[in-house]
Formats: sequence, structure tokens, C-alpha cells
Amino acid sequence: MRITLAIALLLGTAAWGQEGWRRDGTGKYPGAEPPTTWSRVSLPVKDLRYRAARPASNDRGAPMSDGVVREWLVLSPAPEGARAEKETIPDEANLCPVEGEKSGDGAWKKVTLETAWMDFNLLIGKAGKSIACAATNVHSETGGKFRVNATQLAGFRILVNGKPPAGGNGRYSVDLVKGWNRLLVKATPRDADWACSVTFHARAPAEYENSHIAWITPLPGVTGGFYGGGSGCGSPILVKDRIYLLSEPHDLICLDKADGRILWVRTNSYFDAATEKDRKAPAYAEAVPVASKLAEINASLVKGPLPKPALEEKVKLEGELFKKMQEVDGEAYKKPETPDVGFSGLTPSTDGSSLYLWLGTGVTACYDLDGKRRWIRVDNLPAIEHGFSSSPLLVDGKVVVFMRDLLAFEAATGRLAWRIPLVSHEGANPEGYFHGSPARASVGGTSLIVLGNGTIVRASDGKILFTHPPMGKQAVSSPVVEGHQLLLTSTWSMQLFIHTLPAAAGDPLKVSTRAVSVDTPGYPRYYLPWHMASPVVHEGLAYLVNNSGVLTVVDVKEAKVVYQKMLDLDHFQMANDGAARGIGISPTLAGKHLYLFGNNGAALVLEPGRAFKQVAKNKLENVASVGHWGERQERFVSTPVFDGKRLYLRGEGHLYALGR
Repeated sequence: MRITLAIALLLGTAAWGQEGWRRDGTGKYPGAEPPTTWSRVSLPVKDLRYRAARPASNDRGAPMSDGVVREWLVLSPAPEGARAEKETIPDEANLCPVEGEKSGDGAWKKVTLETAWMDFNLLIGKAGKSIACAATNVHSETGGKFRVNATQLAGFRILVNGKPPAGGNGRYSVDLVKGWNRLLVKATPRDADWACSVTFHARAPAEYENSHIAWITPLPGVTGGFYGGGSGCGSPILVKDRIYLLSEPHDLICLDKADGRILWVRTNSYFDAATEKDRKAPAYAEAVPVASKLAEINASLVKGPLPKPALEEKVKLEGELFKKMQEVDGEAYKKPETPDVGFSGLTPSTDGSSLYLWLGTGVTACYDLDGKRRWIRVDNLPAIEHGFSSSPLLVDGKVVVFMRDLLAFEAATGRLAWRIPLVSHEGANPEGYFHGSPARASVGGTSLIVLGNGTIVRASDGKILFTHPPMGKQAVSSPVVEGHQLLLTSTWSMQLFIHTLPAAAGDPLKVSTRAVSVDTPGYPRYYLPWHMASPVVHEGLAYLVNNSGVLTVVDVKEAKVVYQKMLDLDHFQMANDGAARGIGISPTLAGKHLYLFGNNGAALVLEPGRAFKQVAKNKLENVASVGHWGERQERFVSTPVFDGKRLYLRGEGHLYALGR
């Protein structure tokens, strides 16, 4: 079983600025004035247009600069069949229907879509043993190669000008001719769901047109393939005029906020974290020249992006460093299986004068703002399914991390303050484990730590004061503390739990709980309609987005759903996409608007309230892993950060400053 993991860090407000992911844990930036519109669109996609009806020679159709075809002809009722790859309609290769035209027992009807999702249950009716058939026409000014991302739930087939494109499993390389192209999509149902989505992207190389983008900085941690090594999962943090973020597999990177220049890079490998005793081992001495070469490459990043050979050398040296350190101590420095979010797919935190980071290797470290390391240590425990993805929490003068055990280190020295066992050290799926990051709360002056599985711990000594078994196993989203209320979203039961915290921190903690179903049975989903993203609460309403792009708005006081709506976020999901398997970016409120981001470059700006009001749709189109067999549209997992009139968004391969 594979799931998308949301990365979350919920921390407190500080007067000096950005403390961590979602700033103070609420996901709200009331003083920000970010742009509501921005774009980065390739010229080939910008020139694409669509028309469902058979186009005339001088017809140009409607624009689709976001890559989404919104007008189709759908055959209704759907013809019977079980295998989409076989011919369903006579002479499919030459098909170019018109509205009302008969085909077998069905007729072609025109449908208009609000999103990339084609939900055939709504467009045609409940499926039996049927194959949905949808046809349209796409006009290209240039022709050439494009990429199509298709979320396909079951049997699926796509024909472009009568021919199946190269690729599969949701990713296709499409050759368009200059002018009009015929497109046919076929899909079979899966259980109660009967849907698919189709989105066009440019292939590299391509020219892009940017709007309201201050700068774009390439990041060095991108690796090829489906999983991509967890690149781009952790959010950046802002302190004064600098930006800090983590990069694969163990780098802390500092950038200039004004122009995005990389100022310095610091590694946090097992080599760096080795004890004085282990530094005397022969294998450690053999690792010294490897670490030195790696440091030289990292230092060169201040001059600009690394060329491909240097990036490949960097990855090679990092692998060699891991091997040498396992020779030093096979247990303490054992490299875990790469987590879905990578080893660095986490958000660092800061108290305004120091930076604190934790990695999926078990390394915890502290730096000053200029990159001088104050302390580093490694506490390595066995991995779990999908890997650990909880960012560190600063609370009560401690840095708190989760790696099967919950560990608290003194922020000033790195000394272990306390350690409590949470889940078994055996097995990939121990009871009670979670992926979200901890939040902090204060009850009667007592600092508390809220964990992703619903457990509440006293910060001073690690004493467990409350547990919530209904959260179940493998909880994904992070908790949100809003005043005296605590919100957590379960996975399997699809519930939003609304806890009311007491006035005093007794032992046990007396918490009252209400629950509301946030399941989305009326909407398509790829696998499970889980909420990986955490909610944002504003004026009594909680806004949640699930991994398929469904917005659920909940009245917190009444514990009732106000409305649900599928969002126009160009959702793309398949089995092998690491942490980008679906939408996991948590909603944020900046100024007077809600900002909702998808995993495929799209973002919506909404007016908050009890009715859906969209202000703008935006798109960032880019290519990651250029030249690799896994070349793809850049994926987005990281939650945005807002600062004044800018917002900063991290993709798997780039950091974007959106605004002037």
C-alpha cells in the first residue's frame, strides 16, 4: 500500500518572523499582502486550444493555457465492454464525432468540465460493465512533443490522431501535429468510481512566459525516477533577510531572500555527526577525502546551478560517504531505506537566533544563522513503511523529534532531555505510528506537545496525558491548534476530530471530543480519499483539501459540513510518485484570501466563507529531471510561506519567489 505523505510543522508565533512550517501552526498570515495571480506557462502549452465539435479549418477553439481540456463529446449510454485497450467503437482510429451523432446504441453528447476530472458517473450515469468514451480536438500552433499526465483509476486508453502515444501508467509522450489533433479517451470503472483526468504539459526544452515571479532558483537535491528521492518536500523558513531549507540527502541551504542566491550549504551526514570515538576508526579516515570533495562541490553552488556532471558526482560521493560510515558502525550509521519524503523532506525550525533540523537518518543539528554548527548528534532507529516525515518541534526550550520514540533534546546543547517509547521498534507497521509533525499547545500555563496520532504529551518531562485510539494507524496529517481547540484528521475513518482542551493540564488531560465525517463518497479518487493536508481555520470554518482535490468546509462549532467541492487543481496521481501521490499541501490564509495548491503546478485563490468564491487560478509549469527517463512536470508537495507582498513556494527542483 502506498500513500501520499503530508509534511507539516506546527509552531508558535514569534515577533521576529517565520518560525516554521505554516508559521505559527495555524497556517494564517494575517499581515501578508501576496499576489493573487502569477504564472509560468510554456509557449507551446499557452498556444493550445480545444473544441469538442468537429472544427472548421479557420476555427481556433478555446484557450487551455493550464493544459486542461474542458469540452468533450461523451458517448451515452456507454458501450459495454471490459477492456479499454480493445476497439470499442468501429473505426476508432479515424473517429471525429459531432454532437448528437449516433454510435451503436449511444449518441455523442457535449459536456463541459469545471476541472480536469471527467467523472463519468455524473456525465453518463452509474457504470455496469461499460467503457466510457470521450472525444475532443486540440489545436497546437507549433506541433511537436508534449507530455500528458492522466490520472487513471482502472482500464484506460488514449489515442492521439488515431494512435496510442508512448509511455503508460499515467505518463504519456504525445506528438501533436501543427493545427488540429483528434483525441479519444477510454476508461473502465473501478468499484464505485468511474473517472479519469487529462492534463497537457510541455516537454523540454521549452520557452516559458513568466508573470509575477520575482525569481526562480534551481535546487541541487533533485534525482530522477518516479520517486525523485523526496526532493522538494520540506518548506523553507524565513529569518530576517534569509531563507533556509533542507535538500537531499542531508544539506542545509541558506539563500538570499531578495534574489534567491545560494549563500552557503552545510552537510549533516553521519560523517559530520560521528562521535569522537568513531572519528578514530580507519574507515572514518578513509571517508575524509570523500567528504572534502563533497564540500568542494557544495561550496561551488554559490556560483550558480551545478552542471549535470557535478550533480552526478555529488550523488556518487554522498553514496560513498554512507558506505564508509556503515563500515565505522553498521548499526549507529546504518542508512535506512529512503523515505517517501526523502531524508531531507522536513522543515527546519528557528527561535530567531538558531536553526534546528532533523533528518530521516536520525541526525539532529543546530546552527547559528550564519551557518556555524553549534551541535549535532545521531539517534538512529529502524525505519517504518513510507519512512519518517515528522519535522522537529521547538517547545519549552527543547527540540522534539519522532523516530519510533519521541526524543527531546535541550535546544542550547543538544543533550537528551527525555525519551519516551511511542511505537514498537519491530515491524514496518507498528500500532500508533504517524507521519504528521507535532504541534504545541498551552493549557493552564503548561506546555504540551500534540502528536499526529492524537497523543498529547507534557513538554517538561514527556509524560503522556492523553491518547486517542480512534485516530488509528498510519495517521498522516498534522494536528492544528486553534485557540482552545485541537483539530486532527484521521485516515481510515475519514473523520475530523475536534477536541476542546481543558482549562488546566491535569493527569490525565480531560479532553472533550466531537467528530464529523469528511469522507468524499460523491467524488472520484485514485486510491483512498485521505486528507494528507492539515486544515486551516478562519472565522469558525475549517477548510480541508483531500488528496484528490476535494475541498471540505466544516462549521467547527456545529461540527457539520457546510459544503464540498472538487477543486480545479489539475490533480495527478499514480502509484509511484513518492510524496507527490496526490495533493498534500495544506491550505493557508494570507491576508484576506485562502491559497490552495495542487501537486501538479496549479493553485487557486479563494474568498473564505460559507459559499465557494474563486478569485483566481494560477499555474507554474516547469520540467524536472530533464533528460532522465523519469522526466516530468515539476511536482509540488511543500506548503507555501508568505512574507509581505511575496509568497515562497518550493517545488521538487526549484524555489519560487512569487510577487514583485
